[in-house]
Amino acid sequence: MSKKIEYGDFQTPLELAIEVVNLIDKIVGRPSMVIEPTCGIGNFIQAAHQVWGDSTQYNGYEINKNYYNLLIKIYKNNKNVTINLSDFFITDWEQILNTKELLIIGNPPWVTNSILSSLNSDNLPKKNNFQKYRGYDAKTGKANFDIAEWMIIKLIEAMQIGHHLALLCKTATARKVLFHFWKQNPIIAEAKIFHIDAKKSFNVNVDACLLFVKKINTSRFFAEAYNDLKHSNYAYRFGIKNNELISNIDNYEKYKFLDGFSNYKWRSGVKHDASKVMELTIKNEIYYNGFGEIADIEDSFVYPLLKSSDLGNNRRIPRKYVIVTQKNIGEDTNVISSEAPKTWNYLNHYSEILNNRKSSIYKNKPKYSIFGIGNYSFSQWKVAISGLYKAIHFMAIPPYKEKPMMVDDTCYFIPCHNEKEALIWEKLLNSKQCIDFLNSLIFYDAKRPITNDILKRINLGELASSKKMFVEVQKYLESPYELYSKEQRLLVFDKIAIDSTIDNSHIHSQINLEHGLILK
Repeated sequence: MSKKIEYGDFQTPLELAIEVVNLIDKIVGRPSMVIEPTCGIGNFIQAAHQVWGDSTQYNGYEINKNYYNLLIKIYKNNKNVTINLSDFFITDWEQILNTKELLIIGNPPWVTNSILSSLNSDNLPKKNNFQKYRGYDAKTGKANFDIAEWMIIKLIEAMQIGHHLALLCKTATARKVLFHFWKQNPIIAEAKIFHIDAKKSFNVNVDACLLFVKKINTSRFFAEAYNDLKHSNYAYRFGIKNNELISNIDNYEKYKFLDGFSNYKWRSGVKHDASKVMELTIKNEIYYNGFGEIADIEDSFVYPLLKSSDLGNNRRIPRKYVIVTQKNIGEDTNVISSEAPKTWNYLNHYSEILNNRKSSIYKNKPKYSIFGIGNYSFSQWKVAISGLYKAIHFMAIPPYKEKPMMVDDTCYFIPCHNEKEALIWEKLLNSKQCIDFLNSLIFYDAKRPITNDILKRINLGELASSKKMFVEVQKYLESPYELYSKEQRLLVFDKIAIDSTIDNSHIHSQINLEHGLILK
């Protein structure tokens, strides 16, 4: 089974391959040459040959010797079909694709680089940060990618002007590929995705599609999406606006007035990567860890915790607690030994687990460090949302038994001064305007649909103005929690008089939320 995963060995059913070829035939007609870079048992070559016959040349490339030998036998008497034993990652695709009127078709492997690394596979591209992520993103989840993503990018780079590409892949992969070129090298003039039923064809629960690309000398920064493999079933357009990805361009145009600067800084929750040690339950006033063992520790470093499932189900009473070893990232943890010796002994007891956390963010950090922590984490009130649920719902979170509530690292929140502030933002963020705006940005097939990058685009001043609540929130926008707590003031508004009796919906035209942040 590991070899099947390693090589992304999920063969395309012939019926689906024929459906894809028929679609491409309607869009571009018969190509003079068909290239299948990872041909497997050859169903795409067979399907293409059924539709286009011997008037087209077919070249298949495959790393698996058993499949290669099988195809050699099948096509040994067909001069129009050439099968090559080939490792995609060392093949000179620029040389191979150096011809006119060419179609690249197929189904590259649906597996991530991190999974292949865990299998000690050598079926990987040479490691490099081709997405150009920086800092924390380069060290964590954003740097993980589908091997298909890397392969498709390399193929498009090697394609000549006028070439076409039609590959099955995860929808998220198709999107990342297009975003890569839209941002860095806009050479894709025409792009479409056609959704497919991956459960029916491959027995996997993933959002998948056929990515179609035409390479030409002009650029178009959007792609059309279709509900299925029928060119008549158009669904929506997605693309790039102001260097950011938009999931539904048509809907975005209605609510783009909310796209801009957020006075608050959205934060992710506590990250520890050792839930069985760091997360506790309580029974009869006794703490238990994830191993079912008693955690005989002081209360001083233990805080109530809400997880994504709690926020997604509107629960404000914690079912779990979390050990918070620091108040700020990088803070010395040795103080725990004197302030809470039983807690220190507990952490030492599980030091092997904590010291062997795989993420590089823990390297060269104090013992038992955590992330997603700062002064903002200890605000008594927060407004939070789960990053994992498809239904958008913001929730005002109160303290619990006089302690600030923590959320886990799959959640995002803004810290608030008090209950009134939290309830105002809960109401505004759950308004129809805000939810419709977010729906125009969010890709719900993503592993984490709601992200910090999306939330920070909500222009809270504009949102409040659209609901005629600007006067009520002005003091919070001028002094968000984190700056207020440091006795600093954030001046982001032009000095204008605001009459609370007038319609404030037009105030955004007088407010400059984008210009210099002045700290006093």
